[in-house]
Amino acid sequence: MEGAIIDRLGKRWKADRAGGTGVPAMAPWSPWLFGLILWLASGLMPVAAWAQPAVPAVAGAVERVADPLRLTASTDRASLAGHFARLIDRDHALGFSDVLRADAEGRFEPQTIFRGAGQTPDIHWYRFDLLRERGAPADWILELGEAYIDHLDLHVPDPAATGETPGYRVVHMGDFVPFSQRPLKTRLHSSMLALPEGKPVSLYLRIDSVSSITLRAAIYAPSAYAGFQLPNLLFQGLFFGVLGVLILGYVALGVLLRDGALLAFTGYVASVFTFYLFSTGVASVLLPDIPGWLQNLVVGSSAFLGVAASASMWDRILNLRVHHPRLHRIYAGIRWMALLSLPTAVSWLYSITNPLMLLIATLATLTGALLSIWQAIRTPADTSARYYAASGLTAIAGNSLTQFTVRGALPADLLFADPYQVAVLGTVLCLGSGLALRIRTLQRERVRAQEESAFATKRAEEQRSFVAMLSHEFRTPLAAIQGAAQMIELSGELRAPSMQSRVRRIVETTRRMSDLVELFLSADALDQGALALKPETVPLDLLLDEALDGLAGVEGEGRLVVTVDAPERRVRVDVPFLGVAVANLVRNALRYSPPDTVVRVAAGVADGALVIRVADQGHGMSPEEVERIGSIYFRAASSQGTKGSGLGLYMTQKIAAAHGGTLTVESTLGAGSVFTIRLPVTDGQQGN
Repeated sequence: MEGAIIDRLGKRWKADRAGGTGVPAMAPWSPWLFGLILWLASGLMPVAAWAQPAVPAVAGAVERVADPLRLTASTDRASLAGHFARLIDRDHALGFSDVLRADAEGRFEPQTIFRGAGQTPDIHWYRFDLLRERGAPADWILELGEAYIDHLDLHVPDPAATGETPGYRVVHMGDFVPFSQRPLKTRLHSSMLALPEGKPVSLYLRIDSVSSITLRAAIYAPSAYAGFQLPNLLFQGLFFGVLGVLILGYVALGVLLRDGALLAFTGYVASVFTFYLFSTGVASVLLPDIPGWLQNLVVGSSAFLGVAASASMWDRILNLRVHHPRLHRIYAGIRWMALLSLPTAVSWLYSITNPLMLLIATLATLTGALLSIWQAIRTPADTSARYYAASGLTAIAGNSLTQFTVRGALPADLLFADPYQVAVLGTVLCLGSGLALRIRTLQRERVRAQEESAFATKRAEEQRSFVAMLSHEFRTPLAAIQGAAQMIELSGELRAPSMQSRVRRIVETTRRMSDLVELFLSADALDQGALALKPETVPLDLLLDEALDGLAGVEGEGRLVVTVDAPERRVRVDVPFLGVAVANLVRNALRYSPPDTVVRVAAGVADGALVIRVADQGHGMSPEEVERIGSIYFRAASSQGTKGSGLGLYMTQKIAAAHGGTLTVESTLGAGSVFTIRLPVTDGQQGN
């Protein structure tokens, strides 16, 4: 795009003047070691930068002009570092005439290196000194960065100019100037210059920005400008291409797997993508008329959202909720702090919240990297932890270099791009690799869990079949024993009371064992869904009589209080099986409640359902035990010392479910329990 523009620059400049306007394998320790080296380097580079000898301030008006940048016929590109001076207006009180007077008084300080000033409310004035030597072309391109600076007003000597700045024309640039209104349609802020031959020229630049003031300036021969832009454009294309592919791939994978860590990683990559799309000036090219305040809002907001997503990502990939609950709460607090800082992105508070949140994010990332290193040391088989550590150290190194650059500890033109932007590529690739390994591990664990579940199910089916077969084989010998004992009892040959008692015990024991065998077989059939119900329509009182037959006279001993609403109401149920369910509840109530208390049984139809309640005054159950009611072989703590198999309530629940109903329990420790069977009743049944 910029190459095509440069071809027409000469014509446009003349018109304006006339009008007056594949990856090798890595060793297991390589990822985090590489990140550690970057992290150490990021700490040593500022020291080396500050170790350079300082340039003393120039005193007196005679020495006010720094050595001008000499432009020759062979100059294609030249940095203005070492050929400029700076004046800071902390009170916002200097007009351009005041600036010229301050320059004449020697108040501009010559600078050798472009250094950032961070987020500052101060206005910065710069003076650039140029000298076009004989034989050099007259037309040049001045390029100023960074793209996110709000206002750059360039004062260029022009004898024909009048108005507020006589003798100077003002070129307005910055991201508050829509792309469509800029002097040159380029990603950074550029303007054409026409320089006189053999005469020094001083240009004055005013910078006012809520965003960081990180200035770098260079001058280009128009014919060479496009060629020098190509490497940066290629890098930007690579950067946004890689991040775009990662966003599309991992958001789909995160939604498919419902994995919070993947979605948090995608959010982090998306925030970085958005931040650099606007801060590097690419968004201005794509959206030529976007207002500057909106760009500032997007840049600041995406930075804060990136902090929130990063905190959430570390929280999830390291499973801090389980392994480090306090750190989990801290990272949750960081997320909320970042989100609450969003409104400050377009106010003067941004100069406070931005460095504060970046410092907190750096500490959080460092903590995550250290925990990842510790995890990699403790579990060498977990290779993903090494990639997490490498990504964290790389991010810290890049962010540190960027912050040192923005705050002035390192030269602003140290690299061809933002150091953190360069480091982000390594960060997201390391994180993506670690998360890919994590996904593979999760898939293996899922397959293993499925295999173990299938094996457990098979074993349970085999055990159930064995119990059913064994129970079935017990029927014949038990029937023979019970029949023989009854014959002996009826023969009358046993006159001794002790012998008669023993025979009755044999009969009773074999009867209970036969009931237990039937219970096992019925429970297995219900569990397998192999037992088909045979519903029939009967009056409600007959249903209760069948269920309680034998209990009221033998075990109840007058303790049962039975209430039936509308005894003639007819219901369609499997009478034998529902009778077993009700009998189980009543038998348990009689067995586990004091012998001097009553057991209340109530039946009726309410709200379109058959409701049968059995209430006792026993020991009751805890909420934890109530949750387990209906589990096979489960017996409450209050049942200790009392005979039982743990199958009665299991069968009752299965019978209720087979009828399309439910079994619910209300219980209070020390006050008793209420068991309720609720079965659906059709309109035809209710009307009978």
